[in-house]
Amino acid sequence: MSRALGDETRLKILNVLVERGETCVCELMETLGTTQSNVSFHLTVLKNAALITDKKIGKWMFYRIDLRALGRQVVKLRELFNDRRLGTARPMTGIFALCCREEAMPLSRSHARRTVKQLTAPKQAKRVRSAK
Repeated sequence: MSRALGDETRLKILNVLVERGETCVCELMETLGTTQSNVSFHLTVLKNAALITDKKIGKWMFYRIDLRALGRQVVKLRELFNDRRLGTARPMTGIFALCCREEAMPLSRSHARRTVKQLTAPKQAKRVRSAK
């Protein structure tokens, strides 16, 4: 999915599909000012990444964003990212862990650092007391 979203033309195509809904290839060619083969190549990449679906009506192909598939892709990406990053960090003590919780709000770096300090401060105080 990240490869599919890593190209400016494909992002433009997705933007057109968001704005117009189901759109014909010929409209995409006209809007983007490019050839049919170029648009078809980018549509194939987006379709293989399960970001869009197609429908043939007569000789025309229409494309639209598949919101359910896109949602599933985002969930998979989040799980993959969480597994890799959280597996190396202490649970719920890093900035990343705070940002990846389901109820998380976007945090500034300074706010996140203060929150991490608050979460880890009691544990550090317990260690100092037990050492005495």
